Amino acid sequence: MKILVTGNLGYVGTVTSVYLKNQGYDVTGLDNGFYRDCILVPIENEIFTKNKDIRDVEVSDFTGIDVVVHLAALSNDPIGELDPNLTLEINYLGAVRTAKMANKAGVEKFIFISTQSIYGISSSSEELDEDNSIKNPQTAYASSKWRAEQEILAMSDSSFISTALRPSTVFGWSPRLRSDIVFNNLILTGLKQKRIDVHSDGTPWRPIVHILDLARAIEVCIKANSERISGHSFNIGVLNGNFTVKQLAEAAQECLDGIPIAFKTENIVDPRSYKVSFERAQKELGFTAKVGLNAGGAEIVLESKKLIGEGIDLMDRKTNRLLQIKYLLENGLIDGSLRFKQ
Repeated sequence: MKILVTGNLGYVGTVTSVYLKNQGYDVTGLDNGFYRDCILVPIENEIFTKNKDIRDVEVSDFTGIDVVVHLAALSNDPIGELDPNLTLEINYLGAVRTAKMANKAGVEKFIFISTQSIYGISSSSEELDEDNSIKNPQTAYASSKWRAEQEILAMSDSSFISTALRPSTVFGWSPRLRSDIVFNNLILTGLKQKRIDVHSDGTPWRPIVHILDLARAIEVCIKANSERISGHSFNIGVLNGNFTVKQLAEAAQECLDGIPIAFKTENIVDPRSYKVSFERAQKELGFTAKVGLNAGGAEIVLESKKLIGEGIDLMDRKTNRLLQIKYLLENGLIDGSLRFKQ
């Protein structure tokens, strides 16, 4: 089976593409290269990557491909607010174009990686399910993902099976590590300054999922009976994995020998708060996440300490997606439309 992973040079894409290759799939990648040099450790069994922007894909890019895993996107809320129109162009129009070209090329399955950010700020104390919950995206990133998800799922039919995974906030080690997502950030800032800073009162709810569990969920969809996934979305996360930010900070604290936690409420960075149900993925796909905060956090600490010991700063542009985009812009490597200059 031939699988194309878009965005395979990102945080999740790096882990997912290697995981799928190690499972025996014939995997190739398509990526524009924003984060190509953001690599911290050598990658074993890395896949071939076609250097291309998803806004420019053609039918020929998908010839002979059975399954597309679409990860490519401007990857979080701060980057999305850098230019909301470009976020829409890439995350919505680019994603829909990718699906349409894949469909025309005869791709059988299209797995769109959406986000739980579409739930935004929820006033409900109940866990949100995929279909009946209110969608309340707060940012250009979340809105673009929600629009793309709806349009791509509407394309699903007997010859082109489209499905969407809505992962919780991802955490865990990757050769292209990110320090700008919540649990990773708590651990990495703790390692750097011997104190964990929480930029809220700690009460917002934030579901999480380990990076390898997301890769496993993608494989489950690759293998799944088409009728089970066609036109459907699935929340992906740890069962009973709805944590407050305070609980995440305390889990990071356990991984870091009990260093202090400081709650900073004067400038709340991220107002999102929602609890999510993961029952559909368990019941319909038989998927259960395996990696918890303690094991995932311990791995981040172990691998990070090795690099810190070599003098590597794990809070610089290579682990922060907004800083990396700004670096590419300021150094004239990409233009204002976020395309690499020739």
